[in-house]
Amino acid sequence: MEGGKLRVIAIMVVAVLAVVVGETLLSKGMKQTNSAAAGFGNQAQAIVGNVYVVGGTVLMTLYFGLYMQALKMADLSFVLPLTAVSYLLGAVTSKYYLHETVTPVKWIGVLIITLGVIIIGLGSPAGSTH
Repeated sequence: MEGGKLRVIAIMVVAVLAVVVGETLLSKGMKQTNSAAAGFGNQAQAIVGNVYVVGGTVLMTLYFGLYMQALKMADLSFVLPLTAVSYLLGAVTSKYYLHETVTPVKWIGVLIITLGVIIIGLGSPAGSTH
């Protein structure tokens, strides 16, 4: 595999980890803001003052920056399938960190989505590196 493609893969590994952790933190933080008093100002203060919301937002911003960098270097048909593992990691963090119920049907769905996107990616050209 060419060095440029390896670099794109490395960027996307970091990006996927950032988005999964970011979404997980954002979910945890937003659930905590449910106890804030009613009203836009109170809700906004609860959101901005929540470390999980802020941390999740920072990590998701990092994800978008890395994703844009990867798109500068390679075709969307190469970059997009690399994000498929985020569905699987998201389900894992939902179950084991957020303690949400992930039913067998959800696990099957996540696996089907992940495998489907991987299959699509394998059938696509490897992508150009500029």
